[in-house]
Amino acid sequence: MPAEWERQDGIWLQWPHSTESVGYHMKLEHIWLDLSYTLHQHENVFIIVTDQKLKEHVEHLFKIFQFDQTKISLDVIPTDDVWTRDNGPIFVVNDNGQLAITDWNFNGWGDRFRYQKDQQVPAQLAKILNIPLFTAPIIAEGGAIEVNGKGSMVATLSSIVNDNRNPGKSQIEIEEVFSQYLGITNFIWLTGASGEECEQMGDGTDYHVDIAARFVNASTIVYAWTDDRSDAHYPYLVRHYEELKKARTETGKPFELIPLPLPLKGVHATWEKSCVGFESKITDASYCNYLVTNKLVLVPVYGNVNDEQAKEILGELFPERKVIGIPALSVTEEGGAMHCISQQQPAIKTT
Repeated sequence: MPAEWERQDGIWLQWPHSTESVGYHMKLEHIWLDLSYTLHQHENVFIIVTDQKLKEHVEHLFKIFQFDQTKISLDVIPTDDVWTRDNGPIFVVNDNGQLAITDWNFNGWGDRFRYQKDQQVPAQLAKILNIPLFTAPIIAEGGAIEVNGKGSMVATLSSIVNDNRNPGKSQIEIEEVFSQYLGITNFIWLTGASGEECEQMGDGTDYHVDIAARFVNASTIVYAWTDDRSDAHYPYLVRHYEELKKARTETGKPFELIPLPLPLKGVHATWEKSCVGFESKITDASYCNYLVTNKLVLVPVYGNVNDEQAKEILGELFPERKVIGIPALSVTEEGGAMHCISQQQPAIKTT
């Protein structure tokens, strides 16, 4: 599995199609338009739409907003939701640069949400792209793993070595699968948190690593951090930092560790509840949920005082890419941001 910053052929998205709330669907569609327009100015955007009606609708939107149609493709595959990173394909390449898809048996983050359609996306894409499909014998999501392209992987135990994904399987057995299917030789495990603890922090993934720690190059990791001891995340962030300090690269050297602040005081989602006023709860908002593309780093922003600081830090770490903030509050209300709704397709070597 190549690192995210390696050359890409494009980015995959799943277009929102919720009918539960027209107003909320409109907010999501605005974000997907913003994201697609920004991306397609620099690379290909591959979009999955749930049916032909939605395809015609999205094509009409792109025509109205004068998208370059040569940089956009739409494929009809039935879906349940928008979290391409988690239910979609994880692409791998072999020594000859040939592309394949690995399928990790998405089960709705441990049977929390519907997933039967989303689970079929990797196999459907393998047919469309006419490339090999390898189905792993464990359950995992793309947001649960982070690789440096040299053999190292960061993940949380709570989101993978968990009975709601892989009952009866040991950590060693799970590592063997990642080694076989993704070429991982060096494992860095963070503890994460229990499902109950995660829910109190607005997270329904059992603490995916893409809200906790990310590689920015083969030997450098950014990690979510706050100095606010009253923040519910604080004890988990301290534990993750201690675990990262003990980690070593595949060549046995310590990683350079860079703190990336959480949004100050957190980001809350507020809903109007009939007869009882408004309900507010904390979300899993994290600047670690950025997406690296060929020329851009797309960072979720929340109208928070720490937005600019996070962008500046990532700009220093990715000096050859332009850092752009994408308003992500409406996505994060449901859990996730730029990384969660996208999946990169590595470039195929032609020589």
